[in-house]
Amino acid sequence: MFRHHRDFDELARRLMSDERRSYQNPLKISKMIGVRKGMTVVDMGCGPGFFTMPLAKLVGPKGLVYAVEANQTMLRHLRDNFRKTGANGRRIKIVHADVSKTRIPTASADVVLLARILHDIEDKKSFLTEVKRVCKPGGVVVDLDWKKIRMAHGPPYSITLSKPRSSKILEANGLRVTGSFDPGRYHYGIIATPRPV
Repeated sequence: MFRHHRDFDELARRLMSDERRSYQNPLKISKMIGVRKGMTVVDMGCGPGFFTMPLAKLVGPKGLVYAVEANQTMLRHLRDNFRKTGANGRRIKIVHADVSKTRIPTASADVVLLARILHDIEDKKSFLTEVKRVCKPGGVVVDLDWKKIRMAHGPPYSITLSKPRSSKILEANGLRVTGSFDPGRYHYGIIATPRPV
């Protein structure tokens, strides 16, 4: 994760910036993917919590968001952001773990969100095996990632994945692509479900 970054404090601030919100609205996107009250959602590679807190707002007091992150600096910023926003900790469970080994209970998530991380994962097979494991039968996996275009911000062009490429990766690893959505000018969104074993 974050293999092309050096200063994680600066990255954490940029991930929570108003600039990012100007082209990617986390609450709007969370609603677009169908997150609602009472759901359990896994935010894989949650970073400092850009999606985590809007997700927690939508699932409400009877829902749960697992915020999965391995990077200690990101976790520190995540906890700081919880305190600043007054997020209800009972709706958010921080999981300090690699995204391929989360220890989240099997078949527990209604939605598994992969927000801008698939391009950064080296062992995609292990990662997507874990994604399928934690997803409920009938649950959805949402891949939100950078378009493969040259831009001033975002990851290096060489590691970005086109939408068709990401779809093929998901399909090759036991997921069935069922739809897509438009999260903004720099990103694409793919909806998938685990194939029955």
